Amino acid sequence: MYKPNGIYKNAKVAFCIHNIAYQGRFARADFDLLNLPDSFLPSFDFIDGHVKPVLGRKLNWMKAGIIESDLVLTVSPHYVKELTSGPDKGVELDGVLRTKPLEIGIVNGMDVYEWDPSTDKYISVKYDATTVTEARALNKESLQAEVGLPVDSSIPVIVFVGRLEEQKGSDILIAAIPEFVGENVQIIVLGTGKKKMEEELTQLEVKYPNNARGIAKFNVPLAHMMFAGADFIIVPSRFEPCGLIQLQGMRYGVVRLPSSALLQQFRFFVTVQI
Repeated sequence: MYKPNGIYKNAKVAFCIHNIAYQGRFARADFDLLNLPDSFLPSFDFIDGHVKPVLGRKLNWMKAGIIESDLVLTVSPHYVKELTSGPDKGVELDGVLRTKPLEIGIVNGMDVYEWDPSTDKYISVKYDATTVTEARALNKESLQAEVGLPVDSSIPVIVFVGRLEEQKGSDILIAAIPEFVGENVQIIVLGTGKKKMEEELTQLEVKYPNNARGIAKFNVPLAHMMFAGADFIIVPSRFEPCGLIQLQGMRYGVVRLPSSALLQQFRFFVTVQI
């Protein structure tokens, strides 16, 4: 939108959709705050059935980004198909995406230097492909001790790392914890998000002192320890544009347990790695 000015005159613009659920819908009256010519208003113009932030016509920043960009892409080939499949997956922008073709999905990447078990400063025993079995067993014991669970390398340890919200399936996971505990496993949940879910996490230690821990904090060192020491990492998301959990899990050699909604995406990652 600022291309006609100065150094941007001949620039091309690529717009990447990370998660179409976060579109930036605002009151139409706020358009003047953008200090843009009125000719751009139709690109932002949007109507939905929701009362927030206002009832009726709104501004939609993502819609404008799609229309005014030279190229639209997203974070995985699978997400390209999802977004153009209908109003549910496209969150009411599927029609715009079909008008301005969304054809490119560039798979997310992770920081291979930060997430490297052979150099990771946060884990007790560093390892590579030749030492993974022995090292992960020791890291599991360190993880159990860190969160205050009984140290026992024979008990399966399942972990969750992520935001506490419905998209991530955190509510499903919390509801299922009694069944996990009944199978004599240990489960560790790390994440922040909706207050109700955070409060439920803090009660896990009280309810299941020998089997469950919930940590409602942002804790980078603990996240690394969980990848290095857990037997399984659960990914119960209802949908996922791409996600980094599966990449980090593969990097550290932890078995991933995806929801059925993510099976196709996980097949893609396995194919790429092979």
